[in-house]
Amino acid sequence: MTFSSMTTNAALKIVVDTNLFLSVFVFRGMMMQEVFDLVLAKKICMYFSPALKTELQRKMQHFQVGKSEQDGVLSFIEMSGAVIKPQIHTNASSDPKDNFLLELAQTANADYLITRDKDLLDLHIWKGTIIMKPEDFLPLLRKIKLL
Repeated sequence: MTFSSMTTNAALKIVVDTNLFLSVFVFRGMMMQEVFDLVLAKKICMYFSPALKTELQRKMQHFQVGKSEQDGVLSFIEMSGAVIKPQIHTNASSDPKDNFLLELAQTANADYLITRDKDLLDLHIWKGTIIMKPEDFLPLLRKIKLL
């Protein structure tokens, strides 16, 4: 898929890596906040899976995130995202712990997987899903006039 082949009348479908949720909701980073605002406004469809939710919970516990913050993050993904249970398995990532994101992206037929994970970024594209950093995704959103 190229940027020019996309139209803004169909919502983009995205998968967001775990650390980017933590960046916004736990560490108060602002880069992904605009993306999450578009998800709340139903201009972008965000997908998650039970594996992503479990990984997010595990990382929040690791960083000793308070219960109310954990509840806020989980509430956001459950209320704003669409849950998908991938029935496929892959070993495409050089880091096996990342494969659940590729499985989710493929099952959701996502347009983009947003991550800073080098192992995933090295793939560039997976089964039609473009893998990119949030720093590259935001200019794309501006180009197609979502921001």
